[in-house]
Parts: sequence; C-alpha cells; structure tokens
Amino acid sequence: MVKNNRDLMEQVILDCFTGLHDLEPSMPERICHYILYDKDPMVLDDLNKLTKSNTSNEYDKQVYSLLGCPGFVLLAYFDDNNKPLQSARDKFYQLWTSQYSPEQIIRFGKTLAATYIPNMHGRIFYEPVNIAVITPKLPLWFLYLFIDGLITTFLDRNINAEEKIAEHDDWSIEQLHQLLEIEQTGLGKQLMFALFERQQIPRYYYEYFNNVYAIRGLKLYITENLEWFKSLPDQELSEIGQLQQLQYIASHGELKELVVELLAKQSVCSNKKIRELATTLLLSMPKESAQNQLIASFQQGTPKQRCQKIALLVKLSVDKGILEKILTEETNKIVVKSIENALFSINNDKLAKQQEDEFIIPHFMPITEVDLPVKARDILQQNYQELLIQSQNRAQQEKLYNQRYHYRYKNKQERCEQLTTFTDNDLDMIFRYLNGKGQLMQSDIKNKLTNEIILHKGRLQALPEFNLYHLLRAERIIHNKIEWFGLALSSLKHEILLHTDLRLVAQVLNDISDMPDVKRIVAAAYLMNYYYDLTLECNANYVWPFFAENLIYLDEALGLMPSLEPQGSYNTFDKKRALKILTFFPKPPDKYINYLLEWAFGNSKTLRLLAQQVLSKCPDVHRLVENALTSNKQEQRILAAKLLAILGNRSSIVALNTALNQEKKEAVQAVLLSTLENLGENIDQYLTPSRLLDDAKKGLKSKKPTGVEWLVSEAIPDLTWQNGEQVDRRIITWWTWLAVKLKEPSNPLLTIYTRLLSEKSQQQLGLFILQSFIQQDTLTPTLAEAEYQANITAPQRLKDYKNCYKTHPDLYPEYRNITLEQVIESIKLEVQTCLMGSAIKSKGLLALIGGMEGHIAVSIIKTYMKNHYIRRGQIEAMLEAISVNDNFITIQFLLSIAHRYSTKVTQEKAKSLVNQIAERQKWTTNELADRTIVTAGLDDSGKLVLDYGKRIFTANIDDNFKWQLKNSDGNIIKTLPDAGKDEDSTVIKEVKKQFSNSKKELTQIIAMQTERLFEAMCTQRRWLVSDWQQYLFAHPIVGRLVQRLVWLAIDEQGKICNSFRPTEDGCLINFKDEEITLNQNHYITLAHNVLLPASHTKQWQEHLKDYKVTPMFDQFANSLPKSQWIDDGIVNNYKGWLTDSMTIRNILTKRGYKLDYQSDFIEENDGFDCYSKYYSNINLYANIQFRGYHISEENISVEHYVLSFNQKKGNRKSKVDASHILPILLAESFADYMAVANVSSKFDSD
Repeated sequence: MVKNNRDLMEQVILDCFTGLHDLEPSMPERICHYILYDKDPMVLDDLNKLTKSNTSNEYDKQVYSLLGCPGFVLLAYFDDNNKPLQSARDKFYQLWTSQYSPEQIIRFGKTLAATYIPNMHGRIFYEPVNIAVITPKLPLWFLYLFIDGLITTFLDRNINAEEKIAEHDDWSIEQLHQLLEIEQTGLGKQLMFALFERQQIPRYYYEYFNNVYAIRGLKLYITENLEWFKSLPDQELSEIGQLQQLQYIASHGELKELVVELLAKQSVCSNKKIRELATTLLLSMPKESAQNQLIASFQQGTPKQRCQKIALLVKLSVDKGILEKILTEETNKIVVKSIENALFSINNDKLAKQQEDEFIIPHFMPITEVDLPVKARDILQQNYQELLIQSQNRAQQEKLYNQRYHYRYKNKQERCEQLTTFTDNDLDMIFRYLNGKGQLMQSDIKNKLTNEIILHKGRLQALPEFNLYHLLRAERIIHNKIEWFGLALSSLKHEILLHTDLRLVAQVLNDISDMPDVKRIVAAAYLMNYYYDLTLECNANYVWPFFAENLIYLDEALGLMPSLEPQGSYNTFDKKRALKILTFFPKPPDKYINYLLEWAFGNSKTLRLLAQQVLSKCPDVHRLVENALTSNKQEQRILAAKLLAILGNRSSIVALNTALNQEKKEAVQAVLLSTLENLGENIDQYLTPSRLLDDAKKGLKSKKPTGVEWLVSEAIPDLTWQNGEQVDRRIITWWTWLAVKLKEPSNPLLTIYTRLLSEKSQQQLGLFILQSFIQQDTLTPTLAEAEYQANITAPQRLKDYKNCYKTHPDLYPEYRNITLEQVIESIKLEVQTCLMGSAIKSKGLLALIGGMEGHIAVSIIKTYMKNHYIRRGQIEAMLEAISVNDNFITIQFLLSIAHRYSTKVTQEKAKSLVNQIAERQKWTTNELADRTIVTAGLDDSGKLVLDYGKRIFTANIDDNFKWQLKNSDGNIIKTLPDAGKDEDSTVIKEVKKQFSNSKKELTQIIAMQTERLFEAMCTQRRWLVSDWQQYLFAHPIVGRLVQRLVWLAIDEQGKICNSFRPTEDGCLINFKDEEITLNQNHYITLAHNVLLPASHTKQWQEHLKDYKVTPMFDQFANSLPKSQWIDDGIVNNYKGWLTDSMTIRNILTKRGYKLDYQSDFIEENDGFDCYSKYYSNINLYANIQFRGYHISEENISVEHYVLSFNQKKGNRKSKVDASHILPILLAESFADYMAVANVSSKFDSD
C-alpha cells in the first residue's frame, strides 16, 4: 500500500468515525486499524457495548447519532448535524474499490452494523436509532453499505439518480455480488432482494431507492440471472418487493416479453395492487405473446384464477374459437359459466361495433399569435404605479401594525422594496416578452411581481389583441417552465383556461416553450392525482376532444399501459379522473367497454358510479349488463340489477323477470323487484298477501341476520293492509330481517312493501321502528352498573382531586372539601350518560319508517340530532329514510338542513336528498321549497279547526302573527279549556298538542320563509306570475309575509313594468294606491333600492309608513359602495379600522354570518379570521374579514379588514370580483360590512 494512499485511506476512515471520540477517545483509531489491517476484531464487540450503554442518553449523545445516522432514510436530510459525517462516508464510497479491497469494504460494513440494536425504536417516529432492515435475506453489514452508500449519503442532494450514481462510478452490481460471495458462497444471488425489498420503509420514501436502479450493469445482471429474477415471488419476496419488481419491469419495457410467464402468474395474484400492475403490463405487450402464455398456463391455479385469466383473454381480444376449445375441456361449473359469459360478451361486442358508429371529434381552429399594441405598454406602466402605491400603503400599515402589537412582520415591506427595483427598462422588457420578442432573466420574487403587474385588474386581458399566447407567457413567468402542476394552478386562477379547447392550450404551449412533451403536460394537469381536480371545474366540451385525439394518456391513467412517471413517484395519473373525463365523451371508445363493465361491478364505489355513468351513454350496453344477472356472485347480480335501473331500457324486463324466477337469494330478489317496478313493470303479482307470506315463511327459515336480534318481534304493533285485513306478523318480521340484510335506509322495495299497509299502520310501524332504533342506539349503563363503576374508581378520583387542590388551590377551589360520596355521585352521572354501543349496522331497518307522520318523525329526529349530533352516520340514515315521504313537513325539514347545518357533510347529504325529491317531482329545488311550505294546520281561509267533539274551537293569526283563539260562539279566548265532564280527555289532550305544534310550526315558518325571501331578494330570483300567486300569495302564512314587501313585475328582458304591494283583501296596488293587474307572461321579483329610481323608493317608504306596514326586512335602506371603495375586486374602504371580536360576532351572527378561519384568503402569510354568509341559490359566499389572529372566547382587539366574495369556502383562488356581484347582494353585503365599520374606530398610531 503506497504511503500517500494509506494516509488518505486512514484519514477517510478516521473522519467517518471521529464522532465517537468524545465517548471513547481510542475508538476511531481502533476501528481504522480493524478496517484497514484486520487488527483488533474485538473492537466490534466494544463498539456494540458502547452503543447499548448509550441508548438511554440524549439522542445527540447516542452512538448512531454521533456517526451521522449511517443507512438512515426517514427524514435524515433535515438534520444538518449529520452532513459532515455523511460527507465523510460519501468520500469512502467514492473511493470504494479504487482504494479499498473488498475485504476492507466488508469490514467497514461490519463496523457500521455493530451499532445496530435489535428492537430499538425512536421515542418519536422520526428519531433515527437504527437502519431500516429492508430484507432479512441479507446480512446487516451489507444492508448498511447498500443503503448508506446508495441512498443516505445522497438525501440532501437535489439531483437525479443517474447523476448520483455517476459520483460513485466505481460501484457496479457485479462488485456487490462479489462482496456477498466473498462472505459466503451462494449468498450473491440474494442480492436481488436488496434491489426490490422495501420492508420498514414508508411508501413515500420509496423514490429515494430509485438510485439503486441506476447502478452500473443492473439490466445485464438481471438478464443473465433471469430465471432467479422470475422466481423471486416464490422465494419469499414480500408483496412490497413484488410490486417494486413489477414497477422495474414497467420502467424497462424490453424485459416484458422475457418475463411474460411471471406477468401471467402475477396477473392472477391475490394481492390487488400486484394483480392490477401485472395485468397492465400484460395488456401493454404484444397480444399474441400474452395470449399464448395465458392459454399455456390456463389449467394452473384455482377456479377463481382461471376465471381471471378468461377475463384477461377477453381484454386481449382472444379469438372466439380458443375460448370454445377451453370450454370443452373445463369441468368446473364456475369457470364454465365465466367462459360462457365471455363468449356472450364477444358476440355482443361484435354486434355493437357493427351497429354503432364511433363519435366524431369536432375540428378546432388554431389560434393566431398577434402582438399587443403600444397601448399595452402604457397599461403596464399604469398597473405598476397602482401596485407600487398600494404596496407602499400596505408596507406602512404593516409598520403601524408591528408597532401596535409588537410584531416583526416584514412581508409587505419586502414586497414594496422589490417593487421599487422595477425600472422603465424592466417594463419595456416585459412588454417585449409578452409579444414573444425575448426572455426575462429575473429572480423568482421579481417574476411573481411581474405576473401581478401584467394581470392587475384585468386591463391587459380586456384588450382585443390579448389572447392565449400572452396569458400563458404571463403564467410561465411564475413557473419558469410550465409543468403540469403550474398549468393546473394557472387554470384555477384563470377561468378562461377551463373554457378553452385543450388542443389550443397544447398548441400555444408548444409554440412558447421548449418542453419536450407538451401534450403530456396538458393531460397531466387533468389526470394527475393531486389536490386540485380540474375535471370538477372545466367545460366538458373543451376537454374531451383533446383526450379523444390522445387516448394514450387515458390508457395510462386507466391502467392499460404502465405509468410513465418515475418509479416510486408519489404523483401518477388517476383512474377516477380518467373515468370522469370519459363521462364527457358522447360515448366511450369501444376499446374501453370491457374495462368499464369490470369497474361498474367493482368494489370501489367511486369507480363503480363513474363507470356506470360512462356506460349509460352506450345504447346497447344493457345486453352485456343483463348477462351479469346470471353471475355466480350475489353482489354482481345486485349491481347488475341496479345498473339496469339506471340504464332504464325496458327491453331488460324480460331478462329481469327470468332472473327473478331463478333467484334464490332474498337480497337479490328485492333489488330485481324494485328494478322491475322502476322500469314500469307491474309487480302486483309479487305483492299479494299470500305471496308475501310465502316469501316470509321461506325467509324466516334462514339464519337470523346480525343486527336485528335486539328488535322484539312480539312488540311489533298489529297492522292492517289497505283493505283493512290483518297483516300476518311473520310478514313484518321478515321485512325487518330483509331490511337489515339490504342495509339501505331508503330501499325502494321496502318502500313499496310499507305502502301496501293502511296509512295508520304505516305510521305505527314507522314509529315503532324509529323509536326502537334510537333506543338501541342510545343505550346507557344501568344504575347498578354505574354504581359499581363509581365505587371502584371514586377513591382514586378523590385522591386526584385532593392533589389538584393541593398543587393549584386557586384553580380548583371546588375540590377543597369534596367528599367520597360527592365523587361517587359525580361518577354515577358520568357513567350513565355514556352510550354503550351503536345501531348503525342495523340502519337498513329505517327503510320501514317512510310512512310516518311528518311532524312526529321530524320531532323525534330533531331531538336525536340535538342530543347526539356527533353520530353523523345515524343522522344521515334517518334523513335518507324519511326522504321517501313526500310529506310537506318532512321536505321542509330536509330543506332547512340543506340550507344551514353545522356539519358540512350532513348538509351536503340533505342537499342530495332534496335534489332527489325535486327530481322525483320534476321540479327545481326552489320550486320544491315553494310548493311544500307547511301551513301550521291552517286551511286555505287561514283558519285552524280544533275539534273537542261536542265543542269546536278555531284559531287564526292576526296581522302581527299572533294566534287568536275563538270558541264556537266566535268569542276570543286566551287558552283552550280543559275537557268537560262528558268529553274524552284523551281527545282534548291530542287537540292541545296539535295547537302547541301549530304554534311551534308558525314560528319556524316565519323565520325560515323570511330568510328565504331575503335571499331571493339578494339573488334577484324570479317567479312565474302563476307560481307566485298560487304558492306564495295564496299561502295562509307566507301570503301575510308577501303583503309586507314590495314587488316588481318584469318582462322577459328584465325590464321593470310595475312595482306593487299585495294587500290583505287580495288586491295589488302601486305606491299611488292604484290597483294593478299582472300580465301572466311576466315574472315577479322583489324590489330593492338599487333597482328603483330614488323618487320611487321614497314614495314606497312613505306608502309603507302611511299603511303602517312593518316590512319583514328593509328593501330601501341600503345602497351600493362607491366604485373607488372597490380595489382589486374587494371592498376595503374601512380596512385597518379597529374594533373588538365580541362586537363583530354579535353584529354578524345576527345577520346570518358564521365564523370561518381562512388563513390564506386575501394575502399569503397573513392570518385572518372571517365571517361568511352562504347564498345557496347562486353558490356564493360573502366574507367579512378581519385580522386579530385566531379568535377565542376572550374579547380581543381586532382590525376590520375587507368585504370579499368567493364561490368556494376558504378558497382564495375562487374569488369573485365585487364589481361582478349582483347589485342587491353587493348592497346588502356592504351594509353588513358597514354595520361593523359603524362600531369601529380609525387606527391612530399615537
């Protein structure tokens, strides 16, 4: 060994282990002698003892930490202290075999391995204490070398795998193999486990192992050891490893045909991810090779695996004759059925292709690039000046804010400083850049400001010459080069991109950038599995033609070809988004039909619904679905029946009836019956009492389902059919069993069944089931159980209380003299309020409550929601169950939840149910809300009849919405009297309850309808004259509200034809007291100050005063904000004024606002709180924001900020410019903003 080389080798080793010097001064030198000269092998034992003796010390004093965490992957790059030691080891790995012998390298690995402590874990999940043992097949010393040399020492280096491995150019796969063989003959072949295993490594760190695949000679090594490579799954390669192996094959397409046997085997693996990836690889290779392998290995495997192979052969377009030959040799019934279904599918597919034409992709006109005129340069100057002044003001406000609250914020000041660096020359360069005459070479911060200067207030965009070229150049400034992520963000920021043909976007990007695959960037913006989903925002007609011309990207997303993203990449094309895009197509491409059928019957509900939506566009797909009615899987038959109901083709009735006559499973029979009924088939023959009893007898012989055992059948009330005949109790018992099996709170068949009962019986059954369900769901411990628990735990609890008082007497004064008896009583109450279980698994029972009386069902469910609001699943099941009832009270209850409810998911569920009801009635949701307003028991004349039997009382409401009670003589009385001697006290009790419910209803109706009318005014809703007269004006309660408001008659163009107010005698008068007549071809809307001339407004105010009419809300008080108060789309004339948090809360909550924290709504890096008000008719939020950092229950000083609008809650990118808001809504929101301003004071820096 040459002295200079020896010195270098020694120094590198010493540098690697210098961290141990403080623990044991001689340790680094002993280790160096061992590694280089094989002296002092006992140093390994001493190092291991030293490691174990320091495990309880502070982390930074542990041996593993002092060595710089060799071989550690999880978050190691965050620790800067590791970098010098990692650099030292990196030097060793660079020198590698050019300086060190294989034996020295092995001893280096064994030294690192001596620091390993079995079963040692970090005190916190990211604390490094050990290497991750990715495979038990290889010795620890090798894993340390492998992971540390190829992964750990590169973690802080932002370069690709090839560049990293190039720095270790002495490394090769053959050298690693040799190291293992030196240690033990035959151990070398286990090297492949290190290549693919990822045990103990979290999924999101897999990408770091891509370095491994760049090592020299790997592909040749695998080819030379191909049989061992193919056998790895049989050699206990884990499922994680098998996935990595398949992903490696996907990244090296030349391997696919060499390992077709492996792919065919893995394509029927029990692991779904392995099976899907292997299937994708099989389908992406030459069909003949894949078919031959599947046919050759067909008899291998279980019947289930043979069925999977049949499905794969169909996807590979196998010849019909091959399947027929396999059929003659197959004996298993399940496999035979699968082959027959495949043959049926092939025949129908051929017939469909003969009958159907492929869709026509619309042409598009390429866009022409034009230069912006000189005027654009002036606009850039104007934009810059405005932004500079605005930034200077904000920087000054930030300084004042820092002074007041002792903060050190500097974002606005730094932004202002950056803006001041712009020169006229910079603006000239921006102008030339927009016209494609040069590039901008600026810092990222300056690029962001440049983008703002270009797009400020939309001035440049308003120029007729401004087109997609200029917009995408402006966006490219922010992202340097537009990748898929940048394009997605830009599309959300600029709505025009979501309404532009993607082929145009691709054309322009190709012209202005040097990106190698622009079409893939465009496709990825829509397909990548990232937070932003453009398929939810875009115009379908501008999206599908691009993908129709580039199906290769859908193929990748749907798994028909391997992903082209880097192996281990977290972001890949998403199947759900691809299916969503296919719903945009006029009909799906033929090649996807079989895949769509597979997903339509799959386990994933999201994929299933999307695939069904796509299939609904195929005219004859119902024939393929009908074939699934004979599937050997119950779930498949159920899904097929449900899909046929969605497709709605009456020709399926024959197949459904045939399936029903052959079906033995009750759950499937139920779905078949409901589908037949849905398609218009008369199913009365299945609904006779005798047939239902036969079904019940048969069903009750089966095993009782779990989840119904607590329901006491004997307690079910006696029920009757609609003809008055008694219902056999066994039928109802069977219905409860069936309901639990079906697990659907609104199952159509059970709804049909319950409607066979008399109205009273429907009500009785529903009440019994709902009360039983809630009782089971809210079971609590008995008093004896509570006492037992209290007696056990009270002594310790008392001791804890005493310690609390002793330690903090000021915080816990109530514990000073607390006794054991008091603690026991407290625990008893605590235990008795704990719920013991849940009835959610029996939610299907709720399908029997649809016939309940609306007010009873709503009352019970409201109480449950109030007391158990956390049980969202049960609440949503109850809401779904009562949604089948068209009772007005039920519908209004669902509308109220859909309009406003504390839990967003439940609110969305209610909205969905309301939409279903409206669709069922063929109304809009607004029409549904108008046409189902309850009357609190009042008849058309506004009278409520309270029948005591011998005495009849009446009630009506006066002009102030107060109840007036009258006896049979017409005299006013204060309250309903008690029962007389000859009157039934039970009847009188029910009458009083009826009147009490009417009073509650009246209060709710007035509150809800006033709110609805106010929102209708703000959103400028229009009614047909006939609808307004019938459902509002003629309503006994809402009609009174209508009389207190001023209305407008407008024509189809929105021109005001008349303003009027309805009177109590049914007339319509204007402010001159002249009676008017409505034109039935006109529309009705609410009047407002911003719609009428000032003279008319004043006259209406005088009119209301003269007639002593108290409006439900003021229509003529609020005006629009001045144009100069609107800056960059937000109202900010009182920005910076000060008030307190409780004042804001009191004012805005009374006006219908809710607190909503929105940390990034207006400007990045600022903390804001916000009160939002949602206008459901137009899907818009009005936001009044303030700054004071995280409102608590304490009354703190806050800064009044701005009024803004957005379409998505808390989403800054969905902001709507205030100047584009409906004028009434803007005026009323500005009035709310001013209500806060009126109790605020201007900030004084002194």
